[in-house]
Amino acid sequence: MTVSQRRLPAGIYWRRRLLLLAVVIAVVWAVLQIRDGGDDEKPAKAAATPSKASSKPSAAPTTPPAPKQTVDGLVDVAVVAGTTPCNAEDVRITPSVRPGQLTKGPVDIGLVISSTQTTACTLQPADADTVAVISANGTPVWDSTVCKASLLSAPVALSPQWSTLTTVQWTGRGSGSNCTSNQGWATAGKYTLQIGTLGGEPGKTTFSLDARPAPAKTAAPPAAPTTPAPSATPPATTPPADPAAPATPTEPGAEPPVTPAD
Repeated sequence: MTVSQRRLPAGIYWRRRLLLLAVVIAVVWAVLQIRDGGDDEKPAKAAATPSKASSKPSAAPTTPPAPKQTVDGLVDVAVVAGTTPCNAEDVRITPSVRPGQLTKGPVDIGLVISSTQTTACTLQPADADTVAVISANGTPVWDSTVCKASLLSAPVALSPQWSTLTTVQWTGRGSGSNCTSNQGWATAGKYTLQIGTLGGEPGKTTFSLDARPAPAKTAAPPAAPTTPAPSATPPATTPPADPAAPATPTEPGAEPPVTPAD
């Protein structure tokens, strides 16, 4: 007896193929997950065992000591000093004159001096070649080139990124044509000061001088009464007048008596 077999539709075969492919993909994915999970456990176990290097405690970070603060709120700072002469072209001078200063006397001038050099140096008065001019209404009153003298009289130590304050004095007199010591005093009013080193960056400021008040006159103390010293010589005695003698005038300017002739 012959049994005939009927062919199934093509859609059934395609569904079987897709199901088989899905099963294969699921199996491969499961294998990969198991393998990756095993690899993840190994680093975890390794991390649980600290190494010798990590067993040592880490050193605490060191902090620089705090600057010492004084009672008035200022902070002491160590400034580097150097004896190398400063380059005049790298020096900057900023002048200032405090108010309330008077005429007919020295005038204090503050100079804030700094340098763009990267190393410490010392600004010597002879090497500074400072030029200073004090003028009023555009007219020079005192000129350092006439006096051939610098306002700086002492060396100034300069440090990188720091400024040094020094105080100098102007005599308060004009320079005239020969800058002698008997030049006239500057009068009360407004003045302009310009100062700088040769080739350096100059500074400028304005200031005023007040008139010096006249000294108050003091009354002379009364003279002490004088007591005549006692005389050791007894007073001379006047002889009695002669009634026959003529009278002698005693008033000032009186003519002498005339003696009659014999």
